[in-house]
Amino acid sequence: MNADIFTYSNEPYYQENIFNLFGFSHSKLKEEKSENKYSRKAILEKHKKLKGKSGKKTKLELEDYLRNDLVRRYLTIYKDKFNLKYFHFEAGSDEINDGVTTGNLDIKVIFPTEAMLGNEEYLAIECKRINKLLSKKRYYIDHGLNRFITRQYYPETDSKVAWMLSFMEAELPSQKEISSDIVIGFNKLLEEEYKDKTIHKIGEKSVTLDIDPSLDVYDSLIKRNDDSELTVYHIFLDYYELIEE
Repeated sequence: MNADIFTYSNEPYYQENIFNLFGFSHSKLKEEKSENKYSRKAILEKHKKLKGKSGKKTKLELEDYLRNDLVRRYLTIYKDKFNLKYFHFEAGSDEINDGVTTGNLDIKVIFPTEAMLGNEEYLAIECKRINKLLSKKRYYIDHGLNRFITRQYYPETDSKVAWMLSFMEAELPSQKEISSDIVIGFNKLLEEEYKDKTIHKIGEKSVTLDIDPSLDVYDSLIKRNDDSELTVYHIFLDYYELIEE
């Protein structure tokens, strides 16, 4: 991957390594799950057994399971291959501002730098399930990207880069949509509701990973409520054929 594509900030070497770790992990996951798919029913049953038997279904059960499995069985295991041995990938981590919890990050990548002796340096990654449905796209923007705009995420840091990680999955074949078309929908919502916060639309420049060309990555640049700028990369993982009922 050519590091010159990172336009809006001077990303250190490990930014490229983290991208490539996700690309490699996604490739390994697809190999394994093509024969042994995730089961919506099994995941729900496991959730009911461990979290209570109310039977109430939430929006986050599948999303959290996919996230946890990706972190535990792939990112953590393969990180050494990309010189990330001392980087910590934490699933489900509180964001705290002056002692008050402002949100819960899906994945927090903690860097082993001198900054950790003072203010912790990390990469914030927000995960969302996504497909053709407008409700999913709206949720991605309003309850994902907007959390960076309002500083619900990164409340106490000067971080310049964040990720939005999409699990592309659909219960019906008619709900499937490729990432480039999903991005068009995202940008329409940004134009309608977040125009003053959008400096650089999603996908004006696309990123291609050498290690997994099928992994679609798009960059964007937003303005947060305090007028600071944040580069957000939008990464799409294709789970369409990896989940069964």
